[in-house]
Amino acid sequence: MSDTHTVKNVISQKLLAIVIIPTLLLAAATAIIGYNLTLKALAKGLESELGSVAAMTAFNINTRYPGDYELVGDEGFSLLKGGEDITRSYELVDMVGDETGLEVSLIYKDTRILTTITDKSGGRIVGTGIAEQVEKKLEDEGESVFYERTLIGRENFFSYYYPLTNSDGNLVGALEICSPYLPVSALAWRPVMVVTAMIVVVMVVLIVLIYNHSKDTGSATIKLLKFTQQAAKGNDAVELDPSVLARDDELGSIGNSVLEMHRSLRDMMDKDALTKLFNRRSANRKLDIIRSHYVNGGKSYSVAIGDIDFFKKVNDTYGHDAGDLVLITVSDVLQKHLKNRGFVARWGGEEFLLVFDKMDIKEAEAELWSILEELRATEIAYENLIIKVTMSFGVVCAPDLDQDEIIKLADENLYYAKESGRNRVISIIPKA
Repeated sequence: MSDTHTVKNVISQKLLAIVIIPTLLLAAATAIIGYNLTLKALAKGLESELGSVAAMTAFNINTRYPGDYELVGDEGFSLLKGGEDITRSYELVDMVGDETGLEVSLIYKDTRILTTITDKSGGRIVGTGIAEQVEKKLEDEGESVFYERTLIGRENFFSYYYPLTNSDGNLVGALEICSPYLPVSALAWRPVMVVTAMIVVVMVVLIVLIYNHSKDTGSATIKLLKFTQQAAKGNDAVELDPSVLARDDELGSIGNSVLEMHRSLRDMMDKDALTKLFNRRSANRKLDIIRSHYVNGGKSYSVAIGDIDFFKKVNDTYGHDAGDLVLITVSDVLQKHLKNRGFVARWGGEEFLLVFDKMDIKEAEAELWSILEELRATEIAYENLIIKVTMSFGVVCAPDLDQDEIIKLADENLYYAKESGRNRVISIIPKA
């Protein structure tokens, strides 16, 4: 074997070590960081969902059994609510569990009195306690608490604890709303594994290019590596060097593929999965950019919050598939009207944020009425039915205020629109 061949082998081995080892580390880092970021995002959404279910359940119980909780009995204890014995009223939790697919428990002091959670034999785990730190946190803070991993029986759950109080304000227990941990964890892994696999594929191609290209190819490779590393760390502002994208060889194609992958990942983080609109996280960022343009001498802008009227009735009457179709149809109408004029985002549930760039309150109000007219005329075909919906909007133009204050004013106008009859646009709340 010649010295040249030996040197080539040594160089090849070093190149492999330089490229493959960082590739494996990058893939591992992408998997770990991506998984944790995705899980955090899913947990945040789940916390809101569990909190809504808990508040709804507490309201239903208080409506059905108005009054205080009281434990009575000498030998066999019974839990009363407003004088009514609810010790074995499992329908209070079963109905919520059946409708939401979640596990529901009513806890008095530190003991589960009612629960949908069962053991291996199928028996309800009534009489079991909650963790001391949960009970202590509820007592110390007096507010709802959310845990990303709680061991109940032999299974881990995302758990939300909603405090229950009597009329004197004293804490008497909590509603525990739980969602199994493993399905959410598996869901968090899916996009991460796809992205990780794509990074590995890209890096394998880069190894081939390193063997066959000149110094400028190596320089382009380094730029591409820096981009993928930043992207894997969650830096969604990172840009790929234009010189890489301008190449007409394989490396240029890889650069474009990686950039598309990065954009797809950014869209996944920034867009609502159902409506394809911007989500709340990205909407806050985009609104901040528009506001900064105004502060630096730009034109005014208007902000509106819209809510689909009686959306819960649509879900209750026609089902959640119909509700999803309504959300998609409404989103398409809003997106059409906001194209090149600002942006629209799904603010949460059936609420939408609309930002009209370079438009004063009169222009924005007129556009909202135009949107409302189109929605009134829109017929949404679902199975053999026609669904029609309207919306209520609250709009403001107060660019000198900070972002939170603008949103608060728009929300107040929306609330007035809902309270004063719905199916309308409110820009000014009349003085009493």
